[in-house]
Amino acid sequence: MRQVSFKSLILSIGISLALASGVSAQGMFGTKPVKLPAKIAFVRNMNLWLLDANGSTEKQLVAFDNVTGRLAWHPDGKRITFARKGDYSYSLPDAGGGKHPLFDLFLKHIDSSRVNAWFWVTHNHGSHTPEWSKDGKYVLYVHDLNANQVDAEKPDYQIEWRTFDAKEVHALTRKGAAPRESQGIQPTWSPDRSKVAFVYVDDMKPAGIVIEPGTGIVRSEDELGKAALALTNLMFPEWSPDGKWIACVNSEDSDNGIYLIDPLTLSKRRIFEKTATITPHRAPVSWSADSKWLTFSSSDGYIYLMDAEGKNVTKVSSGGNDYYPAFCPK
Repeated sequence: MRQVSFKSLILSIGISLALASGVSAQGMFGTKPVKLPAKIAFVRNMNLWLLDANGSTEKQLVAFDNVTGRLAWHPDGKRITFARKGDYSYSLPDAGGGKHPLFDLFLKHIDSSRVNAWFWVTHNHGSHTPEWSKDGKYVLYVHDLNANQVDAEKPDYQIEWRTFDAKEVHALTRKGAAPRESQGIQPTWSPDRSKVAFVYVDDMKPAGIVIEPGTGIVRSEDELGKAALALTNLMFPEWSPDGKWIACVNSEDSDNGIYLIDPLTLSKRRIFEKTATITPHRAPVSWSADSKWLTFSSSDGYIYLMDAEGKNVTKVSSGGNDYYPAFCPK
C-alpha cells in the first residue's frame, strides 16, 4: 500500500487549521485607535490567548501548543470551545504506511483559577471548526468520519451539531446520500438555526458557499454544485448575529479580500481589499455581538479590527504569530 498523507488533502480544500501575541492598538488608516469594550480570543503559537479589543491587555489562557482553527465563544461569554490537533502514524508489515491529523473539541472556562482547566468535548478524533448556537444549546462542527480509520485515503466530512453532554447528536445529511457525497466544511448557523451556510466539497475540492435548511440538505449533488458556482472561491462563512450578512474570505491569491454576502439575494460585495501591508489570513473572521465590527487575522500573524463597512481598520496585537480571533459576545 502506498503511503497516504491527509495533509495535502486538507490543505487542498482550504481547511488549513494552521498555527497561530499583542498590546498597543494602532490605527492603520487614522491616528486614533478604535476603542471597544469587548474581548477577543485568539490563537498564538497554537495556544489560546485573550486580548482586550482596544489592544490594552492580553493574557494566555491555555498552554497546549496544539490549539488550532476557529474559536467559538459560548453565548454567556464565559466559555470558549476550540479544537486541538494531534496526528496518527502507522507502518504496515510489508512496508508502506501513512499519517493523518486528528482533531477533537475542548472547552475552557475563562475565569477558572486553573490555567489549564478544560473539558474534552468530543472523543471521535475528527471534530473541528466549532460554533455555538445563539441559545447556547448546541455546538456546530465538522466531523471527519474517517479519522479513526487507520488506512483511510480520504477524509469523509460531515457537518454535525450536538449538546455539550452529547445526549443529542445530529448530522446535516441528505437522505440517500452515498459516502463522501454532500460533504460540507466550515459551517455557520443563521441566528435562529433555520439555515446553515457551508463550503460545499465536490470531489474533495471546495466548490463554493451554499445555504441549506438547518434540518438537512435538500438539494442534489448537481444542484449543490450549480449553487456553489454563484459563490465560488469564497470560504469560511460567518453569519452575523443580526442575521443580515455572511462574512467570508476569498481564497484566490489575486484577491484574498473579505466579503459580505446577503443571505437572501446571495449578492456579494468586497468590504476589504488586501493592501501592500495587510493580506487577510485564509481563515474565519468574527463578528461583534452588535454586528457592527469584524475582527480578522493577517497572513503575517496580526489581529485587526474593522467596522462592517471595511473602514477604521485597526491593528490590536503586537503579533507575528496571532490567528483565528473571535469576539466575545458579552
